[in-house]
Amino acid sequence: MNVENTLNATVFTQLREDILAGKLKPGERLRTETLRQRYDVGGSPVREALMRLEAEGFVLLEQNKGFSVAGVSLAHLEDLTASRIEIEAIALRWSVERGKVDWEVQLIGAMHRLASVSKGAAGKPYERNTDWMHYHRDFHRALVAGCGSQTLIEIRQRLFDQAERYVALSISAKGEIRDDVAEHQGIMGAAIDRDVELTLRLNREHIERTTEKLKHQYSF
Repeated sequence: MNVENTLNATVFTQLREDILAGKLKPGERLRTETLRQRYDVGGSPVREALMRLEAEGFVLLEQNKGFSVAGVSLAHLEDLTASRIEIEAIALRWSVERGKVDWEVQLIGAMHRLASVSKGAAGKPYERNTDWMHYHRDFHRALVAGCGSQTLIEIRQRLFDQAERYVALSISAKGEIRDDVAEHQGIMGAAIDRDVELTLRLNREHIERTTEKLKHQYSF
């Protein structure tokens, strides 16, 4: 990868993470000059990143208005929740049924990393910890890694990526702070025990808790 491609990839990753983390809010205008200064780069990497993120659904391009962070809505959240539950149920079932010892080892390692950091930023329980979000993503990826279908993994990942913005909003929303370690350990334990139905139920409840918290605590 040459220097230009490396720079483009870096800007894309930084901008994407800022959107997922909620540092750039839903509906916020994304002006090229502002982003160029934010990431200390030229205009070309910023424009390429915006176009890629528009294709992924994280950025909206409107005629005569330019780019903005894609909005969020209760309807989208509920649709996303239902879709994730159905797709992850297939991926999890296959993973639990087909996963080998290496899959178990990777899953346990992912759980260990997730439990090693707090969900909220230091001293700020309603501000997400970036390390936690990375480990959270890795844990859920590890859960389905044994399913044996790259196509299914990619579909699940796209839905999960869209859901990350809602997870960030859930963390920032005031209300009861969940015991995420226990929730994830429960899912992992059921998966390693090869209890398909319990794994699916715990995962469904895990996803639905985020949706329910936002429905009660966030003003769409």
